[in-house]
Amino acid sequence: MQNTTGNLDHKASLAYASKVAIAQANAAMGARAVTLTSVARTKPADSRAIYKSVTGNQSQSGQTPTNHEWFLQSRTLRLHSAMLLLMYAAYREKHEPLPDAHGIAFTLSYSNYLGVCRGEALISPERFALLAGNGFSIGWRDIPRGGASKFPYQNVKVMRCRKCKIPHLVESHFVRHTCSECLA
Repeated sequence: MQNTTGNLDHKASLAYASKVAIAQANAAMGARAVTLTSVARTKPADSRAIYKSVTGNQSQSGQTPTNHEWFLQSRTLRLHSAMLLLMYAAYREKHEPLPDAHGIAFTLSYSNYLGVCRGEALISPERFALLAGNGFSIGWRDIPRGGASKFPYQNVKVMRCRKCKIPHLVESHFVRHTCSECLA
């Protein structure tokens, strides 16, 4: 792997090189430095350096999203969220023996999501990091089976619509779900 960050040469271990590669891929997809740190598990100073080397700019500052209820605002957000989480769970399962399984699964899921959305992504890497990292980091294996997130309150889960069978993100207290399209 070519090290494009220059000042990270002292951290040339294979394990850290994997983290740097994950951070570089996520920076190229628009993730801020704070997200690089949480997803790739790089040090904050390294994340800022990686972001700058990939984008040519400083990472924007600001608070990261904390409200997971945002994902429930519309049918489209519910669909996109469910798709991202199901991809994440599949990639996480495939790469689970690896120490960077979370970062790899996150990166592959978001990359495919951008491809499906053709540049019109509704969910930012920061929002996806909130959902996959904070909400399901512990219980990711339960995502395809309708397991609830691990947020402190008002959890969510992926559930298929009773009629169309398309997965949606729903409130965790739902036993059955019918999407708004099927209700109309």
